[in-house]
Amino acid sequence: MPQNPGKLISIEGGEGAGKTTVMQAVRDCLAQTGKTVICTREPGGTDVGEEIRRVLLTPGRTLDAGTELLLMFASRAQLVNALIKPALARGDYIVTDRFTDASFAYQGGGRGVPREVLDELERWAAFGLKPDRTYLLDVAVDEGMRRVAGRGAGQDRMERESHD
Repeated sequence: MPQNPGKLISIEGGEGAGKTTVMQAVRDCLAQTGKTVICTREPGGTDVGEEIRRVLLTPGRTLDAGTELLLMFASRAQLVNALIKPALARGDYIVTDRFTDASFAYQGGGRGVPREVLDELERWAAFGLKPDRTYLLDVAVDEGMRRVAGRGAGQDRMERESHD
């Protein structure tokens, strides 16, 4: 991809790691320096992406690993084309709750999708776009799930998965 005047920052981490809190802090710090900051999330971030998110996260729904993978990248392709690329070209900063690293962790490590498949989908659906900076929040799975339970909302399909 050509160099953009804007920057893409991803916040990565497991469930309950504090991604939303850190994303808001990063947004506030950048805004104080006069930057235009857009916050988004994956899956989601666009009308189409939010519909895909509902399909992916609805509890009780069974999805084949390949279907899950392609839906994640379909949401990402829509987000990159509709929101991220135009914002970066304008010089805006994008802060996203997850990006392609999440697919390497969840679909690669969690579902066993081969790295070369993920690499190709990243080139194709994310148009080779990689974050300028990624912050990885590391929290023990049990602690993260305790935090999720403390939110008072039910667990989504991914949060109900085996901790392994």
